[in-house]
Amino acid sequence: MSSNPKRHVLVVGGSGFVGQAIVRALLARGHEVTVLNRGSKSVPGTAQLVADRNDAEAVEDALLGRAFEVLIDTNCYTGEQAAIMIAATEGKVRRALVISSAAVYGNSVRLPPTEDEPIGGATVWSPYGQNKTKVEDAYRAARQFGSCVIVRPPYVFGPNNNFERERWVWARQLNGRQVLIPGNGRSRVQFLHEDDLGDAVEMLSCGMRMGFEVFNVADRQIVTLSELVSMLAWIAGCEDRQFAVGDKADGAAARSWFPFRDYPVLTDATRLLEETGWTPSLSLAERFEETFAAFSVDELRASMKPNETELAIAAKLGS
Repeated sequence: MSSNPKRHVLVVGGSGFVGQAIVRALLARGHEVTVLNRGSKSVPGTAQLVADRNDAEAVEDALLGRAFEVLIDTNCYTGEQAAIMIAATEGKVRRALVISSAAVYGNSVRLPPTEDEPIGGATVWSPYGQNKTKVEDAYRAARQFGSCVIVRPPYVFGPNNNFERERWVWARQLNGRQVLIPGNGRSRVQFLHEDDLGDAVEMLSCGMRMGFEVFNVADRQIVTLSELVSMLAWIAGCEDRQFAVGDKADGAAARSWFPFRDYPVLTDATRLLEETGWTPSLSLAERFEETFAAFSVDELRASMKPNETELAIAAKLGS
């Protein structure tokens, strides 16, 4: 449990998958939370400021006459968005934390990459990784923050995940279908549960850190895509029916029919562990078990909607 001093925190976003997890962690530690978003969804336990973050004038108006101890930017995807928020919070906030991504690491980095490996976004992530790099650059250049922390997570998962990732796999397993995996199934990936991310963000943003810092935040366990599918089958109590399609996808990009890219998504989170002692509260398998238990099996079964590329590959394989 964090022992950080109670702070007034401005969370940009706050109603999405990652934002909700961060707000929950902040509220659980007794912080006062104000969210700034478009107001399409209320966030219980918080004060609400309404503005489209892409509208500089609207953001300025929403923050007029206000001050906060901490800014947590959960949904910044372009350098322009970063510039708007930095300008609007000048003189109003002294501490900042920005959610970036493992996708900022470049094409030729040591795996898993430490925080000092080159960034710029690998080609496979274009333009997402490139844009997240520009977000980091903008916050790095800002001189108004006494403390600014960049957090780089890999794949984030949990019951509130709005991406069809682990649910995609479970839907097929529970329907008795073969799970097709791109390439040879050996691409290595890393994960982080939404609540573990929230805890890490609260610790790093509301503590006593100073200066500009970057932290990879991840569960330390690394699995291949094949191992992931096997783990999820075991958790769901299903037969592990998987097939690595190799070149049978006829050049179709993995992400066009599979919930993960056929590309290593890894980070070395040693620095965070050594400097703070932070570690996920449960094992990766336990966190996936929790996630599976949060769903209805019938709903998972009904959620399966194969796309045309997946069906074409399955037909070619005779599965």
